[in-house]
Amino acid sequence: MAIIVAIAIITILNYNALPNVIPMKYDLQGNVTSSVPKTYLSVLAINLVQLGIIALMMLVNWSIKTSKQQLTPSNPAQFAADHIRFRRKWSLFTIITGLLLTILFAFIQINMFVPNQVLLTAISLITSVAILLGAILLSLTGRQGGGKIRNHQEDRERSKEQPVNDDDYWKLGFIYFNPKDPSFTVEKRYGIGWTINFARPLSWVLVLFIIAIVVLSRVLSQ
Repeated sequence: MAIIVAIAIITILNYNALPNVIPMKYDLQGNVTSSVPKTYLSVLAINLVQLGIIALMMLVNWSIKTSKQQLTPSNPAQFAADHIRFRRKWSLFTIITGLLLTILFAFIQINMFVPNQVLLTAISLITSVAILLGAILLSLTGRQGGGKIRNHQEDRERSKEQPVNDDDYWKLGFIYFNPKDPSFTVEKRYGIGWTINFARPLSWVLVLFIIAIVVLSRVLSQ
């Protein structure tokens, strides 16, 4: 929030120095492909995007914290401890991702009145690579729920650590729909991450909200 406020103040103080047409998109060669007339809304639109990023990351972090946790009968205490560490790592990753994206968009906004396409491209590339590598590292160092990745020799031990069987509630194998489960978010059945319980009305509100944001962003970018 401090970064957003600081960049917004800098932008307002330099508003008169900005050109009457604000570039919004560039191609790979650095040529402007889309622009908008200068208004306070157009020059501060990036700050609204930053606020949206923070809200999204807060939602993701809340989902990580509140998602249903399934324990195994073999060693529930150890499984719970591993699960907590798993969630904390991804929560920290969420915080760092939100910070990096906020800084990236701050540079995009500064680029309006101090153009430096080379620097902006470099920062964009570094930010994207850092976030991607962080996600890959977390995914490769542990499986879903915080357990260790097993080799083929240990496959026979998996049956001892399987949580409750809820196959009937996974539609098409990846859509969780369980009206009896009050949880809003649950761990994905495959891979790493979380998904929502589509049996909860709030989940559909969230889906429609995300679709609305995408459509609105598309319309405003025209």
